Amino acid sequence: MARGKYSGFEMIENSFERLGRDSIRRIVEAGAKACAGKMQDEIQKNRHVRTGSMMQNVKPERYREFLGGGAMEVYPQDTDARGVSNTVKAYVINHGIGRNPTVRSRGRKERNRTGDKFITGNKTAMEQVVRQAMQEENNRIISESGGNKNG
Repeated sequence: MARGKYSGFEMIENSFERLGRDSIRRIVEAGAKACAGKMQDEIQKNRHVRTGSMMQNVKPERYREFLGGGAMEVYPQDTDARGVSNTVKAYVINHGIGRNPTVRSRGRKERNRTGDKFITGNKTAMEQVVRQAMQEENNRIISESGGNKNG
């Protein structure tokens, strides 16, 4: 699968310990929504749109809670009108196919757009968008509770 997993959110993780479950879920959902938006932008920017099905179906998976936090995975889901999995399409476009995925075969030496790492290659930018959305939601929760960090 072409999925991004990010760690190193120490500041946000430390504040998770002081927040309630509902607050943690809101923060994680805000980050997942921002990640989905950024991934849709990357799909469009890299011209990986034919029918728009893959781009429209980038969304977070269900929320999973664990001790001290929560998680949501974001990736293209469902299938297109022809029954092709959008997840598989994203994987092939991200990683490429064959031994030399960036060059087309059949004698032509054209540049192929598969294997361009449009999901896994922009980890820093994606992490920055997610971190900012999570921090903004954290600040919103704190202001709603009157500045009390106990949720």
